[in-house]
Amino acid sequence: MGVAMIDALNIATMPIADKVHRHMLASYYALQLDALQAEAKRLGYFFAQADTAATMPPVLADCLAWAVEYRRRCYLYPNCPESWERHTADSMSDGYAQEHCRSMLAALAALGIRLQEGQQAYALLAAEECRQREKASLPPEPSPLSEVEVSSFVDEFFTKLDAPKEEVPT
Repeated sequence: MGVAMIDALNIATMPIADKVHRHMLASYYALQLDALQAEAKRLGYFFAQADTAATMPPVLADCLAWAVEYRRRCYLYPNCPESWERHTADSMSDGYAQEHCRSMLAALAALGIRLQEGQQAYALLAAEECRQREKASLPPEPSPLSEVEVSSFVDEFFTKLDAPKEEVPT
């Protein structure tokens, strides 16, 4: 019983490159479409073959754009989770995320697939709008105190307490 001979194949050809390119783009957009669909579902919306689309309130448009852009950032930079939120916020600020999402929705519409409003959409969208307003009104998280600031605070605390401070080994 011999080992079957397998011929080497040149993968750097246009037909193979074309197929790889189409596969990679399809995978990339499937990931983003999944994020779009999941966020729509979270807010009570769904996609269907339809002649008209549901109205797009600003809070819905922003949530969909954020979800798609965040998923895109996670995919493109898998080893940098600390930057996903910041880069997504930057893309929202400069309008890229919203334009990208609008383009995806337009491509779906060209296929006859449009966003539809489910029965719970109004309530879920109102709750999301309240959550966003609440988040915007909260003060930013304070940054942790430095070692010098902690030491200064402890000194001041014990001075005002008029009690001796124990030495803490460091």
